[in-house]
Amino acid sequence: MYGVTKMKSIKILKLTFIAVIIGLLSGISIGVFLILLEKAIYLNLNYYNLIWMLPISGVLMTFLYKKFGGNSSKGNNIIIENINGSTEEIKFIMAPLVFVGTVLTHLFGGSVGREGTGVQIGGTIGNYLCKMINKNQDKKILLISGVAAGFSSVFGTPLTGTVFALEVSYIGSLSYDSMLPAITAAIVGDRVVRFLGVKHTHFNIPPVEPFMFTNILRIIALAICFGLASKLFIDMTKLFKYVLGKYISNNYLKIFVGGSLMMIATLIIGNRMYNNLSLGLLTDAFIKEVPNFAFLIKLVLTTLCLGAGYQGGEVTPLFVIGATLGSTLSNIFGVPRSVAAALGLVGVFAGATNAPIACFIMYLELFGSVNIVFAMSVCIISVIISGKGGIYSSQLWVE
Repeated sequence: MYGVTKMKSIKILKLTFIAVIIGLLSGISIGVFLILLEKAIYLNLNYYNLIWMLPISGVLMTFLYKKFGGNSSKGNNIIIENINGSTEEIKFIMAPLVFVGTVLTHLFGGSVGREGTGVQIGGTIGNYLCKMINKNQDKKILLISGVAAGFSSVFGTPLTGTVFALEVSYIGSLSYDSMLPAITAAIVGDRVVRFLGVKHTHFNIPPVEPFMFTNILRIIALAICFGLASKLFIDMTKLFKYVLGKYISNNYLKIFVGGSLMMIATLIIGNRMYNNLSLGLLTDAFIKEVPNFAFLIKLVLTTLCLGAGYQGGEVTPLFVIGATLGSTLSNIFGVPRSVAAALGLVGVFAGATNAPIACFIMYLELFGSVNIVFAMSVCIISVIISGKGGIYSSQLWVE
């Protein structure tokens, strides 16, 4: 028994060393990606005519994925499937394709996120190292480490990145053998990104009123709304994929139409508030009133872009949707604006990803220990309300 335990410990230590390399390579790649992404968003916000190129950029990326990507268009789902035992090949080309595709989408004004890019880059690196050192029996651990490094590098939240990677693939089950390599990769990736000078957005919220039963009822009501928003996001993404796929069989035409609709919506709205990551709108949600239907506009535009096939991710838009919804509902439920926005940020994220523990830890990393009971309650209730569907169709559930 002792010998088996010793061998297992040595194996985990070896994989942790490999995880350091995963974190280093992921951090460098994602650090460069975030720097270019920031410049792309700056250009989009300052040169309004770039929006006209969004449909064409979509066609270009569709061509590149079809020509070189193979199954890379499955994105995060192929990473999750491999964690859960699939032998379908993860092509290395997926990393540069999603890198370029996400930067172009933001440059020309698409409403998408960035976590998908980080997860796919980290997962691809983990998979590549696994093949290079012939560690197929440890593929799951190295993929989880790659996902942890990718998520952590994008958001600057190593603990969240670790638990997200452990929790998101197989709901209700955690791979304990993966914990040390995963958190090592997450910390290294985050440190490398910070070394490159990339700064992440963190928020401070004031203390909430005393914890009373009436407050619990308000928080439950908020959590139900956040869960419904998560479900709406999931359903709208599926709806756009279905409708566009049903009536437009040609993938080039489908993404061109989706990009054109996004372009038209931007021109009608008359500003860039809902384009790209919408970080300005996210910040506003904590400190002042935002348009009452800001959350719904962001939700529709993001699900439209994702449904049409644009690259990026869902998590940052989910943050914006949750925070703006919380900000709007704060007056209705009598909860301080910044508190409702913070709870909405993690609540909608939890309901859409089915990862309540990771979302709770993200609350701690972003906002500190204030209202942690409220935060955990919101994450759990939101997941229950949103149901088993999620933004990652390849997730498995422990029954």
